[in-house]
Amino acid sequence: MDLTTVLIASGVALFVYLWFRRSDDNYPPQPCRPLPVVGHLFLLKDDLRPQFKKWHKELGDIFSLKIAGNLMVVLNSYDLIKEVLLKRADEFSDRPPFFVDKALGMEQKGIVFSNGETWKEQRTVTISILRKFGMGKNVLEQIILEELTQFQELISGFKGSPVDIRINMNMAMGNMTLTLLLGDRFDYGDATFQKLMHNFYDFVRLVNCSQVVHHFPFLMKLPGDFFQAKRVQVVTREIMDVILNKLIKEKKSEKLVEGEANNFVMAYLAERDRKLREGQATTMDEENLAKIFADVLLAGSDTTSTGLLWCMLYAINFPKVQEKIFREIENEIGLEKAPTTQDKTKLVYLNAFLAEVSRLASVAAHGFTHRCLNETTIKGYKIPKDSMIIPNLDSVMYDKKIWGNDVLCFKPERFINQEGKLQIPEQLIPFGIGRRMCIGEGLASVAMFLIMASLFQRFQLRPKNMSSPPSLNYIFGPDVAPAPFEVCFVDRRQH
Repeated sequence: MDLTTVLIASGVALFVYLWFRRSDDNYPPQPCRPLPVVGHLFLLKDDLRPQFKKWHKELGDIFSLKIAGNLMVVLNSYDLIKEVLLKRADEFSDRPPFFVDKALGMEQKGIVFSNGETWKEQRTVTISILRKFGMGKNVLEQIILEELTQFQELISGFKGSPVDIRINMNMAMGNMTLTLLLGDRFDYGDATFQKLMHNFYDFVRLVNCSQVVHHFPFLMKLPGDFFQAKRVQVVTREIMDVILNKLIKEKKSEKLVEGEANNFVMAYLAERDRKLREGQATTMDEENLAKIFADVLLAGSDTTSTGLLWCMLYAINFPKVQEKIFREIENEIGLEKAPTTQDKTKLVYLNAFLAEVSRLASVAAHGFTHRCLNETTIKGYKIPKDSMIIPNLDSVMYDKKIWGNDVLCFKPERFINQEGKLQIPEQLIPFGIGRRMCIGEGLASVAMFLIMASLFQRFQLRPKNMSSPPSLNYIFGPDVAPAPFEVCFVDRRQH
């Protein structure tokens, strides 16, 4: 018997042993027996939403999958997600590592993928700065309103012709976010700005198919780039290089009079310098700043703009709802004065519309993955250390027990009580829940309100074909984006 035959026979024997070996571990139920090594990997499809819905129905509020020897636990229902991520936050607030951060030597940097003391300090500082700009000096509102002037003129230039507004929306939101971060807006034709937006677009488009490399790192060493992981790594390196070695470097050269920081970067550097002067131990440095910069910019330019695209898509699919919003704006604040955050309480139906879009769109369908810090149990099931925890927010957004039997119907009125006041139940969690929920929730909400109020006030949004509005189909990725569609912005001032 030659060596090749021995190796093949040994491999087959090992496979058979692993396949038939009984496990005594009391893991959450699984859809089928996992294969050796790869587990359930080949079972997963590009769009996980229908599979998670099916397994939730068949297996219950908690089920699990094995991927490369690691356990992935999926949580369904508001009560279970709240129990695990909010009430037991000490056990489940960590994040698993991101393979790109490791490749770039930036593990445990920033907020999204850091843990422990680094995460606590970076998050505390970031929230403090953002709150100051968003709620104190109201810098955020001024930034949004100024960019809206540019964006509305851009839209007006289309003269009611159909346009795929996705790229323009990303650039407008990206510019708002960059102005908050740097204190300066970019011209839409600026080469650095366009390069950043292009790289972020590539990152979002490719990162999902590259996730397999997280479980099987050796794939990075193979020829070619079948899983696009190498491209994601190149794109991320280019993003971080521009942020760290150009944008932050240029901002550092500016002189700051203490207490006068008007942008995130200068405020962060001023706080870091204060701590160093006072001899305080700190994790604050320029690499952490660069990672936070990238995290905030990605959330602003992509995730928030995706939510805005869903608002536009629902508006052109439900013209009566859109007209009701316009009439509310006309009656409550008029058509001459630009909407501000002070008008938020007056526009009840608009707020209900935004809430209903966030529910049905479910942009963060599966939230961000958490990591189990130590071995524990959930509902009596064993959860090993380092297990990945996925909150299935879809299971909350489409729960008939919460929203009623018309859960799949678009109905803003469900958020307005009998007294005509806005009523948002705690189960509406488009940004997640617990310590790791999106830090930009408040800022995103302000941007969504101001932008949609301004657009509805000035423009009527129509489909390209009045008799056939675009579908509400989606593209599943890091977030849930609407399939490409065209919209006509008809200027009410000219009609």
